[in-house]
Amino acid sequence: MKSRTILLAAAFICAGMLAQAQIKLTFNPEKGVKYAYRQVTDQKMNNSFGGQEMAMSIVMEMLTEMNIKEKNSKEVTLEYTFKEIAVTVSSAMMNYKVDTKNTSGNTSSTEKVIASIYDCILDKPLQVTITSDNVVKSITGYNAISDEISIVLANIGEMERQMSGMILQSFSEETIKTTIRQIVNIYPGKDVKVGDSWNNDNSFATAGMSTNQKNTSTLKSVSNDVALLDVVSEQTMKPGGGMDGEVKGDFKGEARLNVKTGMIVQSSSEGISKGKLSGQGMEMTMEVTTKTSLTLQ
Repeated sequence: MKSRTILLAAAFICAGMLAQAQIKLTFNPEKGVKYAYRQVTDQKMNNSFGGQEMAMSIVMEMLTEMNIKEKNSKEVTLEYTFKEIAVTVSSAMMNYKVDTKNTSGNTSSTEKVIASIYDCILDKPLQVTITSDNVVKSITGYNAISDEISIVLANIGEMERQMSGMILQSFSEETIKTTIRQIVNIYPGKDVKVGDSWNNDNSFATAGMSTNQKNTSTLKSVSNDVALLDVVSEQTMKPGGGMDGEVKGDFKGEARLNVKTGMIVQSSSEGISKGKLSGQGMEMTMEVTTKTSLTLQ
């Protein structure tokens, strides 16, 4: 009985020591390894413009690959490549679905144009350098993508060119840089233990909107070399181009990181953004529900 009590006491002491143990979480991928991620974004929009209600659903799924080429104590150099892209848009004004894995279903002129733009993006590796403090230092190779997109746009009508605008914004050089920045903007920059929290603020501009994010991550547990984080984000977007107003959003989610490499194993987030924008005598009320997931394949 006495030995059993001693063993239980030792187990509690070990558990307490593990809970207080500090770990280092940082972007530390293995050289020569390819990390493939499937990202799904599901947005439901209920907007009002000039008194007219506009509902839209957008679901986008992408498979991207990070091929770690070089690594030293100061920076990591990798190739970032889009391997698959699929999007489904549903609204009263437009409905289309494009999937690069199955192009035979692209029957409308809109679907064909979008598919041709995606063809310009797929399998064009971008060279990305990320510093040891998790800053995206540079991205090169985008010219190969933009040159091919320019050829596509030069051979389509004005209406189709305008409808392609949303797609082009989603895959602009700045948007791609922002996407990569958000993947590596989760680390604490110091050793942490279970229960510790840290902030990772982020600012960027995309689709004509300046965005400020305040992100707070909390280390909830560590098990089998996987760290579980709770992530809470506050987001404020403001328009440019002579428009006024702002859109604010609150998001909650979690992320699982490999402790040794720092690479995300799986993450998810969900939240609602609301606000008003005005300009040129018109006012738009926005409400957008967004769900995202990122999974290592």
